[in-house]
Amino acid sequence: MVITQQIYTMFGIPPLVYLMILISGLDGAQAIDVSKVLLPVMVPVMGFAVPYLVIYLAVRTALKVVPGEPPGARLARILKVPGVIDATTLISTMISSGLFVGLSVLRHGKSLWTIPWAMGTIWLLVALLTLQERVWFEKILQPYALAEFHKNPGRMPQGNGFLWPRQSWYLPYAFAIFVACTLASIGTIIGRQAYDAHEMLMSRLDKVSPAEVAPLVRQVIQMLVDGSVLPMVLVGAYLLISSALAAWFLARRQTEGTRSVQLTLEGLVQGRPRLPEWVSTDEVGDLSATTARVFAQLKSFANSLQSSAQALRDSAEQLGQSTGRQTEVLTQQASALQETQVTAQEIKHTSVLASQKAEAILKQTERADQISAVGDTALKEGLSGMQEIGSQVREMATGIRALDERARQIAHITTLVKGLADRSNMLALNAAIEAVRSGEAGKGFGVVAREIRTLADQSIKATRDITDILQDISNAILSTMTMMEQGSDRVEVSLRQIRDFSTQVQQLSGIVRENASSVRQITVAVGQQDVGIAQIFEAVNDLSKGMDQTMNQLRASDDVLARVRSVAEQVSSIVAGYGLQQEGPRS
Repeated sequence: MVITQQIYTMFGIPPLVYLMILISGLDGAQAIDVSKVLLPVMVPVMGFAVPYLVIYLAVRTALKVVPGEPPGARLARILKVPGVIDATTLISTMISSGLFVGLSVLRHGKSLWTIPWAMGTIWLLVALLTLQERVWFEKILQPYALAEFHKNPGRMPQGNGFLWPRQSWYLPYAFAIFVACTLASIGTIIGRQAYDAHEMLMSRLDKVSPAEVAPLVRQVIQMLVDGSVLPMVLVGAYLLISSALAAWFLARRQTEGTRSVQLTLEGLVQGRPRLPEWVSTDEVGDLSATTARVFAQLKSFANSLQSSAQALRDSAEQLGQSTGRQTEVLTQQASALQETQVTAQEIKHTSVLASQKAEAILKQTERADQISAVGDTALKEGLSGMQEIGSQVREMATGIRALDERARQIAHITTLVKGLADRSNMLALNAAIEAVRSGEAGKGFGVVAREIRTLADQSIKATRDITDILQDISNAILSTMTMMEQGSDRVEVSLRQIRDFSTQVQQLSGIVRENASSVRQITVAVGQQDVGIAQIFEAVNDLSKGMDQTMNQLRASDDVLARVRSVAEQVSSIVAGYGLQQEGPRS
């Protein structure tokens, strides 16, 4: 955009400078002087720096993404950028032309009334140039505007004023600018030349004779013609080229916009829908936005229609699958009914056999009940005998414990006797020693002492034998007690086993009685089963008739499903033919 603006600036500087110098009334030397002083400063600043800054700020502000802004706000800023640049260019041009002409007339003492004349003429010429610039700037910003427009085609922003041109007033405005610029430029050239010729004629009339007035007038007129023809031709050619380019750009802009809408409509007809590749502030932009909204509505309708067709197709498929499953189930049920009839006949035969078996089982059960009663009585008697044996064993264990206690007492007495024998032995030994000391007088006493000692030794030996015998008796008693205790434990275990067995026999008797009751119930149930089987036969016949009717209805449902599938396919084909089922537009 900056390069485009600089190209137009370079293209417009020569005629602008010429017209400002012409309007200021400067001669050749004065024009060169002013150009050397002012142009090196004003052209870089007002012609390049200021427009560059304006373009940079305008584009940056327009393309900035503002969080939370409403849809279409960024697009509105982008569409206003060419108008902002044009307005700024016109304002800066008026300021720069006023400064140039004002400084020029002040420097060389010219009339100040030329300043507004120059500002108006230069404004018209620059306005003619901005007609082309605006189209170029719109073309450069078109991709950004289209990208924003395609994000939300249903929210085209609205505006008015100079920043939002409409063809209803912009085309007359462009024509008026061309006419006014042409008249102002030609009028400026002729007026300036005529004014200078008038001033020269007035200054020389007083110095010539009446006979020289006519030649002087012809000379001034010829000078006026010679001084005006070439500038008028050059400026006219410049204006003609600028106007032709502006008209061509505007016409091309209109053509591109309408062509884009036409391609969108043709694509919709041919099944290749896409959003219009055009967005602008004028009536063509409104047509493009309306077409985009129509496209969005059609796409929404097509998507809804496609979804409905798909749902209809899915429902038909599910219904077809369900019908197929029902047909399969009914076929299986028909087979099952036939098998049920055969099975019911077998059940009837089986129930007769079951009744006979039940009677036989009932007799066996009653016999088993009698046997279990006899066994229970025998178990009770055996249990009573085992209890008596247990009591006797416990009494024997008590007697053996008493015998063991007596044996222990005898062992204790034997120990006392052995102690007495040991003491007698010691006394006999002492007596023998005393008899030896007494000599002949103690011989008789010595014999008695030896006898006592012999008896004591025999008593000790006898006590030892008794102790051994008592020990053997005690061991035998202990073994007997152990065996008695084990026997008592075994008797207790046997008693528990007999009690458990008696309990089990009683439970078995109860089960046998319950079985007898169950067998009687089975006999009654078999009789009822015969009645139920007859009812089953009747129900099976009714089910067969119902299945025949259901199969006929399912066949009719298959025909309806085929029609539903055909309609869904036709709808999908129509939607697919127009390409409206796509998620986004094709470029």
